[in-house]
Amino acid sequence: MNKPALGYGFVLLALLFWAGNATVGRMAPDAHIPPLALNFWRWIVAFVVLTPLAIPKLHVQWPSLRAHWLLCPVFGMITVAGFNAVFYIALQYTTVVQGTLISGALPILVLIAARIFLSQPITARQLAGVLISMAGVAVIVTRGDATMLWHFKLNIGDLWMLLAVCLWAAQTILIRFMPKNIDLIAFQVASFVPGLLVALPFYLYETASGHPMPISLQSALSVAYTGLIASVLGFTCWNLGVLRIGAKNAGYFGNLYPVFGATMGIIVLGEPFRWYHAVGALIILAGIYLATLSRTGAAVTLAGSAPPPPR
Repeated sequence: MNKPALGYGFVLLALLFWAGNATVGRMAPDAHIPPLALNFWRWIVAFVVLTPLAIPKLHVQWPSLRAHWLLCPVFGMITVAGFNAVFYIALQYTTVVQGTLISGALPILVLIAARIFLSQPITARQLAGVLISMAGVAVIVTRGDATMLWHFKLNIGDLWMLLAVCLWAAQTILIRFMPKNIDLIAFQVASFVPGLLVALPFYLYETASGHPMPISLQSALSVAYTGLIASVLGFTCWNLGVLRIGAKNAGYFGNLYPVFGATMGIIVLGEPFRWYHAVGALIILAGIYLATLSRTGAAVTLAGSAPPPPR
């Protein structure tokens, strides 16, 4: 399998795993699972699982990691202490419809960030593809009823979700600065440490404020899924995908998130399959197809197009 095709596969797997993560996040309040506790323990699980694999590589690649000493803590603070914590907080207050609509801004944010930080141009084809796929998102989350958009009002949860999407876009751009000679697992574990150190005081404050992590089967299963599937597999797949196809191409696929979320609801929760699921999915795929193809019809791959990492 060629590198771009493999990269697209990794991105799709990551989005599928994260759709399950959103389901767990929405169920967490009913199980009295605090958002910061869920975020902290999921990354503890990921750290414990990946560290044995990373230790031999960290020993060899420490000089390279030290040469790019700022990248790991910044990446860790954005991904570990930032995005996921903010995402879980948002799910405490916002509705699924509004949260998904706001997450549809990811491709636009990645386009803008890639233009600013990676000097990558925005073409009319790319912009049209993003707008078309966002229309598909709207079809799914409004269930084909456009009048729902008239009742769209921002609340505190929506603002948290917007911040989460901005952090997701930043994560997507930052991974492109990782030196090619550094192993991905070693880089991730080196990033987990500063991220967990930043997340720890917020978790302790949440616990001291009367919101401890409950000891129950549901909390254990939630941490297990978010730690092993969403963090270890999802996080690794997303980064592998971005490294192969580029930040902008990966960002386009972000609008498949509601498709996977709806599919998971149908399969796992027994929710009914409706016409708007199929129509929205087709529109999203059409937009992604338009955005990720060049004029010659060849898939656009941005791998290797990032500037040298900061030193």
